[in-house]
Amino acid sequence: MGDGYNLQQLKAHILPLSNAGSWDVAVKEWSLVGIHEADEPEACPCGHFPIIEMCSIHNRVTGHSTEVGNICVKRFLGLRSDLIFTAIKRIRKDPDKSLNADAIAFFHERRVLNEWEYNFCQNTMRLRSLTSAQLGKRRDINRKVLAAIEKRGFQGPQ
Repeated sequence: MGDGYNLQQLKAHILPLSNAGSWDVAVKEWSLVGIHEADEPEACPCGHFPIIEMCSIHNRVTGHSTEVGNICVKRFLGLRSDLIFTAIKRIRKDPDKSLNADAIAFFHERRVLNEWEYNFCQNTMRLRSLTSAQLGKRRDINRKVLAAIEKRGFQGPQ
């Protein structure tokens, strides 16, 4: 590949943790359960270094878990963690911005957002003009989400 991402190395890491013997079947066993930004650069099992955006994935069949870089999760496992990281960067830069649909669903599934917050985010996601009360609530929710991902290893319920 030439860009530091080695699929064969990633397969050598993932397949022993999977029930399936083939890569195409094994990737279907895995799901994204958590994300975090590393304090110090880390290495992905594919061999790529440095990685800051790390993803925790869990095998529903074997019960194994592992951490993989954001790009490998997207490229090889087909999970769109990049959209969640994009939303995190956007609200960190400007707490008045909204989360995107993928991030809202992800944090609701992991019980960072309660039902009311989930509905509020869905209903106001595309609104450009919010009342001062709505804007205050959006900022509160964004702070809550940022605090959750700053806890290393945050995964929430699986």
